[in-house]
Amino acid sequence: IMSSTTSYPNNRTKHIIESKSTEAQQDTEYECAPFFVDLKSLSESQLDHLRSVGLLGGLCVEVDDSIPPQGLSSKAAKLLGVDETQPRVELLEEIHPSSAKNKVVGVQDPYAIRLVRSAHINYLSNALSEPLSRGFISLDASHPWMIYWCLHSLDLLQHFDPPSDTSLDSGGINDLETLQKSQLLKRIVSTLKHCWTDVPLQFDIDEVKKNTKLSQLHKIQQQQEDISSTDAEGTNEKIEIIGGGFGGGPQQMPHCAPTYAAVLSLCIIASIGCGQEDTMNKSHNPYHEAGKLAMELLNEKRLPMYAFFLTLREHEDGERIAFRMHHDGEIDVRATYCILTPCHLLGLLDKEEEKNHLLSPSIARYIASCQTFEGGFGAEPFNEAHGGYTFCALAALLILGLVSMINVEMLRSWLVRRQLEFEGGFCGRTNKLVDGCYSFWQGGAIAVLDGWYNENDAACEKVGAADDEGLSFDEVMLQRYILLCAQDVNGGLRDKPSKPKDFYHSCYNLSGLSVSQHALSSSWPPTSSDTGDDDKNLNRLFGDSSFNILARTDPVLNIRTDRARHAAKQF
Repeated sequence: IMSSTTSYPNNRTKHIIESKSTEAQQDTEYECAPFFVDLKSLSESQLDHLRSVGLLGGLCVEVDDSIPPQGLSSKAAKLLGVDETQPRVELLEEIHPSSAKNKVVGVQDPYAIRLVRSAHINYLSNALSEPLSRGFISLDASHPWMIYWCLHSLDLLQHFDPPSDTSLDSGGINDLETLQKSQLLKRIVSTLKHCWTDVPLQFDIDEVKKNTKLSQLHKIQQQQEDISSTDAEGTNEKIEIIGGGFGGGPQQMPHCAPTYAAVLSLCIIASIGCGQEDTMNKSHNPYHEAGKLAMELLNEKRLPMYAFFLTLREHEDGERIAFRMHHDGEIDVRATYCILTPCHLLGLLDKEEEKNHLLSPSIARYIASCQTFEGGFGAEPFNEAHGGYTFCALAALLILGLVSMINVEMLRSWLVRRQLEFEGGFCGRTNKLVDGCYSFWQGGAIAVLDGWYNENDAACEKVGAADDEGLSFDEVMLQRYILLCAQDVNGGLRDKPSKPKDFYHSCYNLSGLSVSQHALSSSWPPTSSDTGDDDKNLNRLFGDSSFNILARTDPVLNIRTDRARHAAKQF
């Protein structure tokens, strides 16, 4: 990071009043600026180094270390592995290269930055298949989360997709590698199964009788225990039902957050193993057994999970319904989203049901009460607006079909102002620094809101719809930040260049990259014909368009759209 006396970069963000906050912003801009170098100004040895680590295409040429390279700033030198003592190179005047506007896949630009796919795949695969270091003990309550972060990232990188003639992996997939992947998926299902915890729940007799799903679960459990309906009811006003959820690890209490992560992971595996049965014979799908195990686990646990979710309701002021993250846990909008998403995927939000307690407008009223004067959402009423909570609030409202209950104009204004004009990435709160994870939390929220605008003509006419060919933020700037600043060339993605890589930031950087690459869906959930996989449905792209394109993620659920469609078909 350069000292505050230097004039580099020249086009840093201007502030009306300088403070410690703006000084931190300036330092972050200095930190990111060296990664935005004009590649054409680099020496051939430096370009060869970028090719050797996979950031540029072309042949890898052995670099002669005796030849002194052109000078760079310390951050660029650290990336390139060269001497930093020489004068700096010039910054790009135009950050949108011509290749970014060209949607034709396959156009080769020798200076087009690449996603280092193989390094990321190795990093994420090793995390799932190799023992973790002892430092990960701090994440002992996050087993399902680590599985989801790595599995979803690998799925976006198309690691489990069947090989084809146009596969990005030049070596193809051999039988041993396929067998290892299959075994990995089965071990994941087994691990998640051991994270499930049963818990006895108390319900009023009348509620059980009126709720179709609770009544069905109660009858199943009676049959398993060979208890008659009359004996079970007796003279008590309460009925005990065994519900449950996924905890952060084996024998841990059920919790909304790991339950959300576990269900998403199981839906991904179920689709990988069973989602192509129409076009692929079961005997030819090496992942079918893992997919079948995932489907069986989801079918077995969906109703007990629904019962557990109902016991987390908290009535506030008689007109608003919030949810706790776990029994006796905190109340915030994360819980609402982490409950509604699994219920949506598992077909537990039947809108034709006479009274579905998880579709009550009282839930939306609580979410709306968390919107702040800025336009974003806090964790609970009167909290500061935050990117993660804003995404959870908006996505939950879209699942409920009640986005119109909030001030969408203020929300849109707050969201688009979180993209930083120099770095191109997003920050999570007002006057905060860029962070790669908000590529999805903020970028995904904008995609959700843009999609809602495009579906609602009245809202579009009032404030102006998003461009049909893009999003309300600069998707090329975001892709530039992710590919240049967030990538670790050894695999994995990070918050910003000075931070270490981790599973969490790898997941949400890649998710944000996917959102920024793919055009808006005309509806949510996407229809069976809306795959988003062809070139016509791509936004403007930064870097090597023949290599960087990820699978399309659903901006509401954050699993691939084809995985979400498979779940909708099954449940």
